[in-house]
Amino acid sequence: MDVLVLSLLFLLVLLSSLLLAGGREARTNPAIRKLPPGPAKLPVIGNLHQIRGNLLHQSLWEISKQYGPLMHLKLGQVSAVVVSSATLAREVLKTFDLACCSRAHNVASSEISYGRSDMGFIPYGERWRQLRKLCTVEFFSARKINSFESVREDEIKRMEKRISSRISSSLTVNVSELARCFSCNTTCRTAFGRDIAGDDLNVGDVIRGAQEVLASFFVADYFPLFGWVDVATGMKSKLRKSFLELDGIYQKFIDRHLDAKSRSESEENEDLLDVLLRLRKDGQLTEENLKGILMNIFIGGTDTSSGVVEWAMAELIRQPELMKRAQEEVRSCVGRSKGKVEECDLHQLHYLKRIVKETMRLHPPAPMLVNREIMHPVTLSDGYQIPPKTTIYVNAWAIGRDPNAWDRPEVFDPERFVNMESPVVDSFSHYDFKLIPFGEGRRICPGKNLGILMAEVALANLLYSFDWKLPPGMKEEDVSMEEAPGLVVRMKHALCLMAAKFEPN
Repeated sequence: MDVLVLSLLFLLVLLSSLLLAGGREARTNPAIRKLPPGPAKLPVIGNLHQIRGNLLHQSLWEISKQYGPLMHLKLGQVSAVVVSSATLAREVLKTFDLACCSRAHNVASSEISYGRSDMGFIPYGERWRQLRKLCTVEFFSARKINSFESVREDEIKRMEKRISSRISSSLTVNVSELARCFSCNTTCRTAFGRDIAGDDLNVGDVIRGAQEVLASFFVADYFPLFGWVDVATGMKSKLRKSFLELDGIYQKFIDRHLDAKSRSESEENEDLLDVLLRLRKDGQLTEENLKGILMNIFIGGTDTSSGVVEWAMAELIRQPELMKRAQEEVRSCVGRSKGKVEECDLHQLHYLKRIVKETMRLHPPAPMLVNREIMHPVTLSDGYQIPPKTTIYVNAWAIGRDPNAWDRPEVFDPERFVNMESPVVDSFSHYDFKLIPFGEGRRICPGKNLGILMAEVALANLLYSFDWKLPPGMKEEDVSMEEAPGLVVRMKHALCLMAAKFEPN
């Protein structure tokens, strides 16, 4: 991002006239005087030069340490407010949810989502309400989620076979890749009703490429008149290539579904693509809606649960006493002779659920919630006024590390949730906006229950069936916890561990 920002500096000569105009506006416009505090803005580029590195959540967190949990930035021509505390997140996502629940336009998301025809990036309105209702009922109801339990169970078995083959060869297990394969295969089988292992579609690589491009810097997002710079730098062609690769995968599976004469007509056998095709046939979805929702399932779903598993295993291997306690709970509650953890067992595993929550506190899958756009003027409780068209960034990563909300926020401690436990142990809405890995309010992720379920059942079986240790010569402090950039934040360095099959006495 630094290189691209520097490439824009030549525009200062052409746009220097904005300096006086901008200064005059700041002095005379009362709305600007009531905006939250923030660093001084340079002419034209505003605060873009202060967004350093490629981990936006960390960069904004560092700036907020000086200017507070509510700050105003000018990112090129975009007016933005950054929220980094639970108290302010509650105001934006609950108190003023209706005024703050639309989506800001973004070059990459608009392209990938078929002109914002999906569930995640579509602006707030009647069409969004219709799509939300359809997705909630048809895709993410408890009945629908339970109908694919056999798929998840089968992928757990395949994951364990991969681990066992590494054990027999005395090789390390790449936990990062293992979790990603489980998540991608499960998602594809749920969506398309078939195994993609032999399809040579490189689905995982295509998804990671799309996530990378969605998190990339596009000049047109901050300087709409200078979109040609994205063409000159090759970013537009990279975006188009990613879109066409995704579209090709969707279309290939759509064609296969339509050509399959022997498919059962029973709704009980419907995969998610069957549902989408049925809704399109009934006139409830357009072609763009159908493919946009497939994008949501793939881009939003595949790395969410796998990232949680990866980070949880990394945290546990660094604290062997926590690993031991988690394994004792799983093996004691489920029974040592059962041979596996089933989804019906998860409600007993309170410590495991705390581990998942603590992992999502320190390592939320999407550290920056999807940007929102203010539709109506908002006056927050501290008197600051946010005008329409302002982009809202909610830094879930920073909120999870806020010392005013959490004791010893940098320490991985699942026990912190003991005294905060909700009557509904699976609830993520009990913590007064301190824990919002899936967002909150009207735009909360509709697939959160499925994401949590996949993470819990995968992690539980890894802890139940195998004992884990670091490779020879490696110490707990040697495990790198660096983050890789992307829409979904993964570990920069793959987590590779030694595994041994657990044999009950």
